[in-house]
Amino acid sequence: MSNNKGENLAKVLWYYNLLPDMKAYNQKIICPFHEDVNPSMIIDLEEGRWFCFGCQLSGDAIKFVQLMEYKLNKSNDLKAYNKYLKILKSKECSDIKFKQHCKRQKPPDRELYNQAYDYYYGLKKNDWQNDSGPSELIDVRRYMMNRGFDLSTLNKCRAKITYNKNYPVIFPMLDNGKFKGWVCRTTDKEIENKRKYLYNEGFKRARTLVGDYGKKDYVIVVEGYMDRLKFIQYGEENIVAILGWKMSAEQIEKLKKKNITKVISALDNDECGRKGTEYLKKFFKVTRFTYLKSIKDPGDMNEKSFKKMFERTMKKFIENGGNKNGSSRQNKK
Repeated sequence: MSNNKGENLAKVLWYYNLLPDMKAYNQKIICPFHEDVNPSMIIDLEEGRWFCFGCQLSGDAIKFVQLMEYKLNKSNDLKAYNKYLKILKSKECSDIKFKQHCKRQKPPDRELYNQAYDYYYGLKKNDWQNDSGPSELIDVRRYMMNRGFDLSTLNKCRAKITYNKNYPVIFPMLDNGKFKGWVCRTTDKEIENKRKYLYNEGFKRARTLVGDYGKKDYVIVVEGYMDRLKFIQYGEENIVAILGWKMSAEQIEKLKKKNITKVISALDNDECGRKGTEYLKKFFKVTRFTYLKSIKDPGDMNEKSFKKMFERTMKKFIENGGNKNGSSRQNKK
């Protein structure tokens, strides 16, 4: 039996008719362990490991056989291991030699983008208002409602359920309608203390403005994705999330290219939010969102407090020369 982990994994995948190419270390295949529409399983034949972005399963050649044999024949681990040994010695696989001269390369940005795209759009579309299951959907629905979100808002933002128990809800990151990646949110308080959000590999925060902008000569700016959802829920579409407290040079340039000259800063009601607001004043005419003292960020708003703060903010915005319905010069042409 070969001691090469990558070669053994190649033989196993070849046996199950899942390996399309014997000449590349890094490959992507349809995952056989969940209802995969687009390839979401990453194969690493240098390390002899595999990982699925969809169902979050991972392992080596032996683990793969264990899962396959349980799925196909309900075999226990001992029987599966014996099957693994037979695969390596089988007529179909005994002569397979993986091309060791192949060089390992880091996946390019385009490949990482395609993986993120395939993962999100490969997940089942959920109707948050009417679907009764799976249990993960019910749990996430309860969590989001407890945070003050309407189920119609989850449908509107195209939220879906993932196969990752730690980060069960996923949102697409759309920059003026263009898919840039995804973000998952944990609903577990213990995990939240360590890391609230999980972004896809290769996602570029600095190059992305999450939201719709350019139809008016101003835009409302918030920090996080969930902050933006609250504004959307209360009827405001002209809003972007910068995914941090300080707008990047690329994000600033995106707004300028759309002839946006004014900004309403709804960055968090804390020290970082105030610093981010001062930074925006270097590039735009800025009106600060009028937070109530009890509100730390948009996520804390309910409909009543939102209306009060929004009315005060827009009054100040108009006093500063803004026009709530103002169109950009680009759209006036």
